[in-house]
Amino acid sequence: MFLWFCIPSIVGIALIFRSPFLDYRLLALGALLPLVETVAGFQWLLHTLFFGVFVLSSIMFLGKGNRKIQQKLLPLPIGLLTHLVLDGTWTKTEIFWWPVTGRDLLGTEVGRLEFSFMPIGMVLEIFGIIIAVWGWRKFELNKQVNLKAFITNGYLLALEGN
Repeated sequence: MFLWFCIPSIVGIALIFRSPFLDYRLLALGALLPLVETVAGFQWLLHTLFFGVFVLSSIMFLGKGNRKIQQKLLPLPIGLLTHLVLDGTWTKTEIFWWPVTGRDLLGTEVGRLEFSFMPIGMVLEIFGIIIAVWGWRKFELNKQVNLKAFITNGYLLALEGN
């Protein structure tokens, strides 16, 4: 489920924020981070709205007075929150709204890995590939300067002209 969380997060946030100088690599890292729990067979803290908001608040608070640090790290919590949308965690009240819905849920095993079953997982990965091909063209990553900016800095320079 690597592509399904990584690619739609990058493309979707790029189209929404239209910010060429956001580090989209950090955004992808944030979107993939909750998979650590999923692979272990659990949905814990990383799958809660609380955690995404906590990371966002921490970055804003700890980076107070240093806008460059805030701007650099902001994609991480955005990626965490996009993961919650893409894996449907927002439909699981007990996990998504923790600790409001009770502290006892945190750390309990989830019966199955979300979207890990072969048919659904494969379909979502194919959608990820389709979105990646579309994004490659949209963000003109076939141009050497754009590809280099993305690889070295995480930037999508084609957004600058739009």
